[in-house]
This record gives sequence, structure tokens and C-alpha cells, in this order.
Amino acid sequence: MKRRLTNVYVLIHALGDLIILNISYLIGHIFGFWSYRQMFDTKYLQLWIYLNVIYLFAAQLSGTFDMYRNTRFFTLLSALLKLFFLEIVLSFSYIVIFKDYNQTFKLSREVLLVTYISSLVLTTIWRFGFIKIVRIYRARGFNNRKVMIIGAGETAKEFKNMLEHKIEYGYQFLGFYDDDPKQYDKPTQKHILGTIDEAKTYAVGHQIDEMFCALPYQEEDKIKDLIKFGDENLIRVKIVPDLSRFLTHHLNKVEIDYYGQIPVMTLRSEPLENIVNRVIKRLFDLGFSILVFVFLLWWFIPLIAFIIRITSKGPVFFVQKRSGIKNKSFEVIKFRTMYVNGDAHHKQATKGDRRITPIGKLLRQTNLDELPQFFNVFLGQMSVIGPRPHMLKHTEEYSKIIDKFMVRHLVKPGITGWAQVNGYRGETKDVNDMEGRVRADVWYIENWSFGLDVKIILMTIINMIRGEENAF
Repeated sequence: MKRRLTNVYVLIHALGDLIILNISYLIGHIFGFWSYRQMFDTKYLQLWIYLNVIYLFAAQLSGTFDMYRNTRFFTLLSALLKLFFLEIVLSFSYIVIFKDYNQTFKLSREVLLVTYISSLVLTTIWRFGFIKIVRIYRARGFNNRKVMIIGAGETAKEFKNMLEHKIEYGYQFLGFYDDDPKQYDKPTQKHILGTIDEAKTYAVGHQIDEMFCALPYQEEDKIKDLIKFGDENLIRVKIVPDLSRFLTHHLNKVEIDYYGQIPVMTLRSEPLENIVNRVIKRLFDLGFSILVFVFLLWWFIPLIAFIIRITSKGPVFFVQKRSGIKNKSFEVIKFRTMYVNGDAHHKQATKGDRRITPIGKLLRQTNLDELPQFFNVFLGQMSVIGPRPHMLKHTEEYSKIIDKFMVRHLVKPGITGWAQVNGYRGETKDVNDMEGRVRADVWYIENWSFGLDVKIILMTIINMIRGEENAF
């Protein structure tokens, strides 16, 4: 029954999409010709039929109906963008192919443009709104699936907590089943309802929807037997792998790829490993750098250079070797903010540091001392957004004592980054400060998106205006 209800949800999505597509087609004619009568012309009736047909093909190819209870909104949005890209390609291909077939077969591009823009906006609102309503419906106890967890270890408990926290997924947790309950603490034992064999009996007698197996790998025979039981009794058995030995923090995103028919597990998601994403990021870096040069640096650098030269002896710029992508060193460029001293390449700036010049203090508090690094960005040594590059000495020192420190070097370093906008900037007084910075940097690498970069830029500007406690 519940599976049929899920299919009803998919059908409602499809019907809603088609209704919106046809309403958008009407809107396209009204804004394209300021009249709806044109749509009853033979060539536009043919186009109308074609748009509805290609929707079905595009929806299938884009995976827009591959929806599950735990489908994330970002995944849904990505599928919708693929859907509309395919629809636009197919519809304009239709115009190109048939443009010489019949002299009267001349279609308005404006109609198609308005149709798909309005359809994208309305469909996105419809899809997200419907899913939100369904999740509220499930959170109130309706359309739930009864599930049990085989095993009661740490992975099983984490999964159980997730199910109880994400009530909108609509899973009703019945209990743990484990052959050795005495090995667990008393709070866990309260949730253990019996042995694995008793779980099988209960599952058959009470029409359990899904069984999640969270047994350790050492229990291979029991896992295989459980899978066989599920196949024979038409009960879906899903494996919850224990990856705690491989993942050192819960932020890792595991991905599974198939090499031929062999599944290979990737323990870290790296969006910037995709060449398209790297090209997008590089184009953004170049475009943003050019804007900064044109509107700011051409007059700001001479002004600050003049102030630096008249307030202290020494060069305008401070150049230092730092660790870049793949741990290759490069020379980073900053405005000089200290009096010339012998410790500049070895000792970090501290609060109340007497080496800092008056203009240098202002530049550091507002992050303006970093602006010359746009030259590094333009040369491809840095990115606008990324982990901050560290001194070579710090890389050598911290890479030996902090887990995942070197992961930061999988991407180009940045002028600002996720760590900096979240307070991890300035002096690292102890290892804990650096560990927090590394965690934030690794999270950025695993969760990169163009939208995230824009968000970090906006947060950086806000922090520059209001000032930062750790900027000195």
C-alpha cells in the first residue's frame, strides 16, 4: 500500500509538471503575441503536442522522478535544472529541424523562452512546496514505514538517532535486534527487542517494510543470511555499513562508483575534482579579479603604497613563500603591515604586536592587506575562495600532528575562505585553533558549490565592514 502511495506521489508530480507546462505555454503566447488565439494555429498546436511529449522523455532522462524519502532539496533542484536543459535543447532542435520543412512553419522563439522561464519558476515552487507538504504529513505520523535495525552498535545507534531526528522521512523505528545484547550499555539494551532470528519472525508476522542491517563486517555469514531471508520473504534489506574505521569525522560524504560491475567507495566528495566545476571556478576567479582591478586596485594600490612608504621604511609589498595546491610553494603578495624585522617569515602576528605599523593595523583589521593577492589569483596560483595558504614552516609542523591537514592542499588556496568567515583567522595560539581551521577547510572542499563561494564573499564583505575580533 505504501509503495503504491509513493507511486501516487510521483504521478501527482508528473501531472502537476504537465499542468504548469501548459499554463506556461499559454503565458508564453500572451506575452509573446499579447494574444492567446495564436496558439490554435496549426503549427503551434503541433508545437504544443511536441512540448508535452518531450517533457516525458526529458523527465525520464534527467531522473527528476527518482524521488525517495530522504531526497535532498539540492538533489531535486539539480534534477529540475537537467530537466529544463533537456527540454530547451529538444524544443529548439525541433525548430531547427523543421524550419525548412514548411514555409509557414515559423515559430516564435520568444514564446518558447517565456514558456520555459515561467515553467521553471512555477515548477520549482510547485515541487518544493509539494515535498514540504508531504514531509509535514509524514512528520505527523501518516504514510510511515515500519523499520527495524539489525545490530545495536555505534553505527546502528547513529542511524536510529537520525531516523528519530528526521521524522519528515516517515520511518517508524520499532527497535534493535541483536544476538548479543549484553555487550551494550543499559540504555541500548532497552531498545533491543530480541535476537536476529526473532527479528525474522516478527518481520514476517507484522509486515515490516524495511530491515536495516548495521552488523559489523565480521558478521558476514549473518549478513548474507539476512539478505537471503529478505529476498525469500519480499522484505527489503538495506545495509548500513560501519565506516567508523575509515572516517575520522562525521562530515565525510561517501560516494560509490562502479568500475565495470565492481563497486568502489570514495570516502570524500570533491566537487572540484570535476573539470567543469574547476572551469567555472577559474572563470569566476578571472572575472572577479578583473572587476577588482578595474574598480579598485588601479587607484587603491598607489594610494596605500604612498601611505606605507611615508609612514615606515621598507618595501610596499610583503612577499612570502607559502604552500599552494598539491603542496607546491609559491610567493604570496600582501601589503607590508609590519616594520621590517627578522621574524616576519617565522613568527605570526599576535594581539598588540609592536611590529605592526599604524596603517598596517588598519589594513589587517579590514583584510585590505590581502588585496594584492588578486595578482596571485590572476596568475592562477590562488583562488578568490579557498583555504588560506600557510607558511612553509607551519605546513611542515602541523601536517605531522593534525589529521587531514594536507587535505587542504587538494585545491588552490584562497584570499578568504569558509574558515575565515567562521572566525578561524589570525593567530593560531594552540593546536585546537588550527584543528578548527582545518575542519572548516576540509568541509569547504567536500561541499564546494558556486553558491557557497558567493556566500563566503558576501560574509567576508560584511565582516570587513563590522570588523573582526581575531583580525590583528
